[in-house]
Amino acid sequence: MRLDVRWIALAVMLPVAAARADNAADYAYAFALDTKTAGEAYRVVLTPEVYASVKPGADLRDLIVVNALGRPVPFAPLPPSPPTSHPFEASARLLPLPVSAASADSVKVERNTDGGIVISQTDRAAAVQRPDAWLLDAGRAMNLDQLALDPASLSEDFQLRVMVEGSNDLRQWSLLASDLSLTRVHGEEDQVEQLNADVSSNDPYRYYRVRLSDGQVDWSAGHAPIARLTGGYTDAAAEHASQLQWLVAKESGQGAADYDYELPAALPVESVTVALPAANNAARVHVLAQGADASTWTEAATLDLVRAGGKSGEATAAIGVRTIKHLRVHSDTPLAGAPTLRAGWIPPQYVFLAEGSAPYRLLAGSYAARRGDYPVDEALSRLRSQHDETWLPPVAQLGPRVDEAGPSALDAPKVPYDWTKPLLWVVLALGALVVAGMAFSLLRQGREGDRKP
Repeated sequence: MRLDVRWIALAVMLPVAAARADNAADYAYAFALDTKTAGEAYRVVLTPEVYASVKPGADLRDLIVVNALGRPVPFAPLPPSPPTSHPFEASARLLPLPVSAASADSVKVERNTDGGIVISQTDRAAAVQRPDAWLLDAGRAMNLDQLALDPASLSEDFQLRVMVEGSNDLRQWSLLASDLSLTRVHGEEDQVEQLNADVSSNDPYRYYRVRLSDGQVDWSAGHAPIARLTGGYTDAAAEHASQLQWLVAKESGQGAADYDYELPAALPVESVTVALPAANNAARVHVLAQGADASTWTEAATLDLVRAGGKSGEATAAIGVRTIKHLRVHSDTPLAGAPTLRAGWIPPQYVFLAEGSAPYRLLAGSYAARRGDYPVDEALSRLRSQHDETWLPPVAQLGPRVDEAGPSALDAPKVPYDWTKPLLWVVLALGALVVAGMAFSLLRQGREGDRKP
């Protein structure tokens, strides 16, 4: 028996089409994903339009990515990357810690208003020995990789064993390295110098303490050398702030002292900026926020605005991460017009694995469908082992939004009419009629029997 190839193809495609139809029927909208750059994984940066497409309260779990066959692929939030490390180098003179023969309490180490080290000795009359510990101020918290003595600042020979400790408050100290060798021997024939000490601290510290464990040297005040600190630093707060994107909120109405604004969707807002509309003005304003449910207003920030004497009339406040759809600016004093309001947020990034073939699409918005959990972070770790630790997948740009099932996919499905109860009543009624008919028939037969002679 010969089988028509067209029937075989149809039999193969029907389950695929059914699977694609099921996925599409569950979601309201679709966004095409541009993956022209070849890759094993891609990033998707969520836009306000994506946020406007999902169901409130679904926590973005009504988002999936499907391949050309309509099958979901592994898709999950992009794991946070560690802050970028920047190289850092500082030079500072070693500050000797006095060793009092009377009492250790006579030496006091403090920080000034700029964070610099202030060393004071209350027992001035006590005999002072040669110092065996020195402090260094790097000027900022850093991960120390190496401590090196400046040869030009040295005047005597030594053979020392030292330990290095780190602190951020000059009170709590952590041991970073021990039994480090520092040597300077300038003889008539031989010269030996070992002035570098590898430390490699995992945690950032601003202050460092060098302590003698073996040897002796006169590095008292006026004789202490200069040390070069080499390592790196991270600034997570500044890096996070640099990633903020700012949206100008659309004015949606105003009252006597209130100005209402609306964002294109309920977004995770982290900061707000308010600017006065006219020069030579000053005002104290309160920024109130409201979520997608538009229920109650909560105060997010209070700002003092001044637009005079070179002041821009603009102020910014961090408000934490809040899901905000509506904003209101309330002024304690009259304003010449509506102020400008901007909302700062960081668009979340998601990642998907290129399972199957392109084109890929992002499906968004569903009343009941929810995305499962995928171990995407483990997959990224393996991919980074082929590249480097800072590698990120290329970005798949979002195309315009189109309807899939349409907005109806966000609504609760209509419950079909339950015919069970009416059918039961019909059956009961028919049963009652049958019983009544039988009773009537028996009664009639009885009467006829009574009439016979």
